[in-house]
Amino acid sequence: MVTVTAANPASFSHLSDDVILARVIGGDLDAYEGIMRHHNQRLFRIARSIVTDDAEAMDVVQETFIVAYERLQELKDPAALPVWLARITRNAALMRLRKSQRLHYMDEPEFDNVLNLSTAIKRPEQPETALANTQLRQMLEKFIDELPDAFRAVFMLRAIEQCSVATTAELLEIEAATVKTRYHRARLLLQKRLMTYSDSISVAVHEFAGHRCDAIVCNVLKKLHSTYRK
Repeated sequence: MVTVTAANPASFSHLSDDVILARVIGGDLDAYEGIMRHHNQRLFRIARSIVTDDAEAMDVVQETFIVAYERLQELKDPAALPVWLARITRNAALMRLRKSQRLHYMDEPEFDNVLNLSTAIKRPEQPETALANTQLRQMLEKFIDELPDAFRAVFMLRAIEQCSVATTAELLEIEAATVKTRYHRARLLLQKRLMTYSDSISVAVHEFAGHRCDAIVCNVLKKLHSTYRK
């Protein structure tokens, strides 16, 4: 039985991807944890924007890191690692949707008919700050999940991950103009749903708590150790 314990995340925080990749390619399998620590959050959000389920998103990220490890020889430029991992994640998430027959990407939907925009969300009367933030985050996550698939992926990358238009276009393999259009429409949809909360959409959503990150790191390393360290 393979027993794997995650290292202290801080032990990798000062190392760049290219340094860690060199160690991994050189045979230090455990150093792969550094790659996962660096990219878990973004990949989880990309996966979550497509499959709209936390558990499925975690499965997708774990699958991504296993596939990426097996295909490291295909990565010619370490600087391309973030985009490369994001594409693997996106493809894995889309494949999961296809298998469950839930894939229904919409390029130009009549977005006023997609959601029931007549639902009014009222601000709680004099809430405590912490409670208000929690309620806002929960509403945001719910409404983001209800966005059309194409809009949701763009919104997660642009608003939550703070990716540039160019980076978002590259990750999703669409035109920059399409990114701008979908992001604008996603914001319109959310603003209509959130009403008086529309100015607060910068609150962090779908955060990747430490225990989730640790779980993925441990599960992936355990799988890789059992496969490549027999």
